[in-house]
Order: sequence, then structure tokens, then C-alpha cells
Amino acid sequence: MKTALESSPRPGWLRPEWPAPVGLVLESTVTELRWVLGPRCLSVILYGGLAKGEFVLERSDVNLMVVVDQVTLELLDQVAPLLQRSTDSVRLSVLLLSEDDLRRSTDVFPIKFLDIQRYHQVLAGRDVVAGLTIARHHLRLRCEQELKNLLLRLRQFYLERARRPEMLETTLTRAVSSLLINLGVLAELKTGVLSPTKLVALENAGKLGLQTEPVRQVLALKRGELKPEAAGLKELYASFMFTVEKAARMADELEEGS
Repeated sequence: MKTALESSPRPGWLRPEWPAPVGLVLESTVTELRWVLGPRCLSVILYGGLAKGEFVLERSDVNLMVVVDQVTLELLDQVAPLLQRSTDSVRLSVLLLSEDDLRRSTDVFPIKFLDIQRYHQVLAGRDVVAGLTIARHHLRLRCEQELKNLLLRLRQFYLERARRPEMLETTLTRAVSSLLINLGVLAELKTGVLSPTKLVALENAGKLGLQTEPVRQVLALKRGELKPEAAGLKELYASFMFTVEKAARMADELEEGS
């Protein structure tokens, strides 16, 4: 006998280009969320790499934003088991918040919510991000903060890991995604040109006069296509850090009204 899920029509938001495990996990997760939460579940939104066409099954998370009427411990207990089951085959990352949380967070997380607003797919409920207002001055300040924080962390990690090349490599490969996101924001703030993907962000950053070759090399390092010796890794670390420092200075020098 077929289950209710198996006998029901497949959701119209499923995409044939998605890897099979992803579609199955999303379908079952959304169905169970709606079943468990009922009217308390206001919206389920897909964002991130899968929504942008940058998804790699072995490396990427499947990002879901679940918006509810009110977040309580009881509700978290209801949701946690089904999300933990979902992560057995796919790396599911869930952002759970109330609609009030969402409205009150665009000033402190403007980059994240602007990206979600531009590149998302509604899997259930209402499109709660379409009407969000993201202020430019919040974007500029957050971009500067993120870049300077990244620079400080790179310096700190180097002091702690200078004699361990494998740790320097890990530091670089974990830092590159954050840098690319903020380079895209910086390019948009300076030129008005959007960066829908990380590679486009890198191209746009190059047009600002930033040295992008170190970032390309770190991407190659992350993909396993580059294997520098210890001395080469330190040189790459220094040039990557220089790019971050120059980008942070650009963000700092931007005028609020420009």
C-alpha cells in the first residue's frame, strides 16, 4: 500500500536538474514540516547554492528558511527530529525564525537577507522575503564589518598556525566563500552591478582593481587542483590577506550616500 506522500502528486517546485537525493529530502522535509506544524508554518523557502545553480552535492549545504508564527522550545522539539533525519543523506541547513524576527533582522544581516530575497524559491506558504526593505547604509556597514573581521581572523589564525601548513590551507579554504560574498556586495555598492554567483563576484572585484588571482588560487586549492609547498602556501596566504585588506579599505572609504 502506498503512503500518503507516495500517492500524492509531486510538488511543482521540484526541479529535474537537482540530484535525486536532494529532491527526495526536500519533498519529505517540506511535507513533514507542514504536517507537524500545521498553520504555525508560514513559509518554507529554499535559498543558497541550490537556488542559485551553484550546488555541488559533495560540498554544498541545502539551505532552508522556515518561518513560523512564534519560535518556542516546544516547536523546536517538534521540528528537530525530522530535520536530523533529513541530514543523513543530504547536508540540510535550516534557518528557523518568526516573521517578526525576519522583519527586525534586515538591519543586522542585510547581506544575507538581500541574497535570499534575490535568489530564493518558495516551497510552501507565503513569499515572506519579497517585501523586505534592505537599506544601502546597512549593506555598506555590514560589508566593511565582515571584511575587517575576516582580515583580523586571518592574522590571528596565522599567529596560531604558522608552523602547520595544513592548518593554513584549511583557514584559506574556509575563508574564501565569505570573501567572495562580500566582494560581490562591495562591487555592487561601488558600481551598481550585481554578482549573482561567486565567480561573477570575482570578476567584478577585479574590475575594482583588486588582485583576484590569489582568490582564484585558493578556489583551486579548495577543489584539490592546487598543492603548493609550505613556502608557496605562505606566499598565497600573504597575497590573499592583502586582497582582503584592500577590499576592507574600499568598503571603509565608501561614502554613505554614494
